[in-house]
Amino acid sequence: MKPSLDKRSSQRLRFISLGIVFFVFIYVALCILLPLPALKANVGSVTLRLKAPPAHLPWPSYGEAAVGMVGAGLTQTYGKQTPLPTASVAKLITALAVLTKYPLSTGQQGPFITLDATDYGYYTSYIAEQGSVVPVYSGEQLSEYQMLQAMLVPSGNNIADSLARWAFGSIANYDTYANSFVHKLGMTHTSVGGDASGFSPLTTSTASDLIILGSKVMASPLLSQIVGSKSVFVPNVGTLNNYDNILGSDGIIGIKTGNSNQDGGVFLSASTANVNHKTVTLLTAIMGAPSLKNALNDSLPLVAALQHSFMQSVLLNQSEILGEYRQPWGGTIQFTSSHNLSLFSLPAQTQSAKLYITPLKVPSMRGALVGSISVPANQLNDALSLPLVTLQPTTKPTLLWRLLHPTAFF
Repeated sequence: MKPSLDKRSSQRLRFISLGIVFFVFIYVALCILLPLPALKANVGSVTLRLKAPPAHLPWPSYGEAAVGMVGAGLTQTYGKQTPLPTASVAKLITALAVLTKYPLSTGQQGPFITLDATDYGYYTSYIAEQGSVVPVYSGEQLSEYQMLQAMLVPSGNNIADSLARWAFGSIANYDTYANSFVHKLGMTHTSVGGDASGFSPLTTSTASDLIILGSKVMASPLLSQIVGSKSVFVPNVGTLNNYDNILGSDGIIGIKTGNSNQDGGVFLSASTANVNHKTVTLLTAIMGAPSLKNALNDSLPLVAALQHSFMQSVLLNQSEILGEYRQPWGGTIQFTSSHNLSLFSLPAQTQSAKLYITPLKVPSMRGALVGSISVPANQLNDALSLPLVTLQPTTKPTLLWRLLHPTAFF
């Protein structure tokens, strides 16, 4: 009996040994032959903020100023950007606020407003304070559109208060609405107080906030048409001229002047420029000028410089590393754009670019495609997409690493 048991034990041991050898053979073969997993980059789908270098602009020697572009917003500022009285530029806020309550399209007159004794009182009060006015009388009727014209072109302070009272019930109600309204626009350093005309020194803003305001006004076909008018005809009064006496110079198409005892001159301008076969609207704002004449005259070189400051900038260099893949067995594979990313931009303008990264197959050669960088279309550029490529080939792990890291394959 004993020799037979030994024989069966020996056979069982032989089978176990063969099984172990077979398992080891299969394990080693799989570790060698199975493909390595794709590598994941340490960045995913992310947005880059690419900024063009700032320009040296002919800023005024006083107050504060800012420049920007409709659709792109604020790009550069000068001065401390502390709130200053807006004077009549505040009427742009009144116009936007009224149009949120009673919208108008180009060519529409809107409802007719019957002026009363209170409106006549606004008129006589502003005359006594030597503010700009448009004559009215009690019982007169003007359309909403005519009121907007009389407020924005000859800058009738009394018209601003009458229009705000009509739309909101009272000046106090208008002030409450307008303060909330400007903050929702992003004008966080702007306060509206006391009236709808800007005659009150309590209505203050910054040059940078006025760029936001100008963008909103010029985005409205109705308001951009009104503020671009050199004169308007007001019923029962006649033709009244725009205080903006440089309208039409150097491509200037609006927007609004202002001056008061508290702020000698304020001017928010809009002008056009042709760049990369596209027409864009530029904005400049000057506050705290000694006089309105200074604000207007000093806007001209600023506008001209801004119109000629566009550049095709390399915002992303081909040699700039955008990310990398880490190989579990050691070493990194970096990737970058296949070409320089060049875009037309205003100085200091920020552009957005989106990175789309895919896993990297192993093995891969240098220059392997791993995704793209995309820039959406904007005021100056068409949509653009460039490939992302690797700067190094992947390396092979050692046999020992393969054998010691089975989870990489299974």
